[in-house]
Amino acid sequence: MEGASPPPQADDSDFLDAQLYLDEPGDAPHAAQEDAPRLAVKFLVPNVAAGSIIGKGGVNVSDIQAQSQARIQIGEPWPGTLGEFGAPPAHDRLLLITGTLDALLTALHAVLATFRSELAALAAVAAREDGAMALRMLVHARLCGTLIGRGGATIRSFKDASGAVFNISPPPGPGDPPERVVRLTGTPDQLLRAVALVLTKLSQNPDYPLLTDVSLGFGPPAAAPAEAWGGAAPPPGGGAGAFLPHAAAAAAAGVGTTSLVMAVPEDRVGVVIGRGGAVINQIKAVLGVRIRISRRGECLPGTNDRSCEISGPPESVALAQRLIQQKVEGVERE
Repeated sequence: MEGASPPPQADDSDFLDAQLYLDEPGDAPHAAQEDAPRLAVKFLVPNVAAGSIIGKGGVNVSDIQAQSQARIQIGEPWPGTLGEFGAPPAHDRLLLITGTLDALLTALHAVLATFRSELAALAAVAAREDGAMALRMLVHARLCGTLIGRGGATIRSFKDASGAVFNISPPPGPGDPPERVVRLTGTPDQLLRAVALVLTKLSQNPDYPLLTDVSLGFGPPAAAPAEAWGGAAPPPGGGAGAFLPHAAAAAAAGVGTTSLVMAVPEDRVGVVIGRGGAVINQIKAVLGVRIRISRRGECLPGTNDRSCEISGPPESVALAQRLIQQKVEGVERE
């Protein structure tokens, strides 16, 4: 009707909340499936090399992100990081790059160019006198079998295809971080080809999203019990990832299926759900769990947190809780 006001438009959070209750397979919107998959890769870089990536006032990292459309995060200096193949612990920094494969490789190309332009950074990553550099990727130990292949066939084919040299650190021991160091040596072009091959192969493993920690830290120890992946005891004052008392007991029981309730801050529910329900539906589909988040305004008593109930096999529930907590903590660091 002429002159009539347009209907009110729902904001993103309204739409996302409406997607919470899509529990059946195939309910995720088609638009989310058409998006290019986002990957993540984590490197250990010497402190001086990390400084060259950041640049004065952060200008270098801002330019690289704008050029590549990838996200780059660099952790604080980390004393006692993984010593390389038995070497003493080094003062390295964690470099996390996330984005589509093309964006990620574009960002890495710019990072390597930055190393080559600064003498101190180049010296820190130089591997041989012929201009070769060394990159140290962190790959979860449970994904390394995919990278190595039967009898080492996959990694040999990657060496031949890229021209880079591959070396993988020994499996972690009890209580060690679960990542292994994949050391790549070669020219910048060889390194880019090697990283592309590795990420393409790893992303084909259905456990890749679960075992790729997108935080500026090492994952939980390889031998940690399932409860430790999210912390069975609630932190003071509640907060993201806190278990309610009955949930800790249910998780500890470890029988058949279990259910837990974790707290998610009201203002961070959207990132847990994802646009169009993409994040929460992926977690449900991959892990085979059911997830129910209370409706807006229905908060846990005495808090501004909404309840997130996860049910399913104990190990899958623990992994889902860990993934959700990572999503929330990622927002907290931004």
